[in-house]
Amino acid sequence: MPKTQVSLKDIRQLERMHQQRIPSAFMDENSHMNVQFYVHVAEQGLSEFLRRVGMGELYAAADKFGNFALEQHIRYYAEILTGDQVSVHVRLIDVSPKRGYMMAFLINDTREQLAATVEVVMMNIDMIRRRGAPFPDDAKVALDSLHSRHRGLRWEAPVCGVMRA
Repeated sequence: MPKTQVSLKDIRQLERMHQQRIPSAFMDENSHMNVQFYVHVAEQGLSEFLRRVGMGELYAAADKFGNFALEQHIRYYAEILTGDQVSVHVRLIDVSPKRGYMMAFLINDTREQLAATVEVVMMNIDMIRRRGAPFPDDAKVALDSLHSRHRGLRWEAPVCGVMRA
């Protein structure tokens, strides 16, 4: 596991894409948030991220494109408990003509801790052919611009090291 350390101050340089208080329904038998809800909360932030670069529901409805997750990696750093306030910040790690590689940072705002990271490789899909397709021009320009900004950050993302766009 890479030893990259990242601070909350660094992560908060990224826009917050989602925030919520965690309900008791998200808890498992160990009285902390169940793994499925880490993915759920991260997905809320990732969906907002895609919406902001022009690839949300309207994109899918107008252009007949969608996004499929190809690979995910979750790393847990600290527990999330009932009632904790959690925020999600997303960094675009890499982008190719058809794929995006993003990292969602789940911050436990209540405890001031990085709780988890969720890395996702997604592919742009032509929903009629159900096959990978290049990003539409507007989306690719937005992704490339954001990728350039995120590459300019002065801290390395704590990636797992085995995923690529």
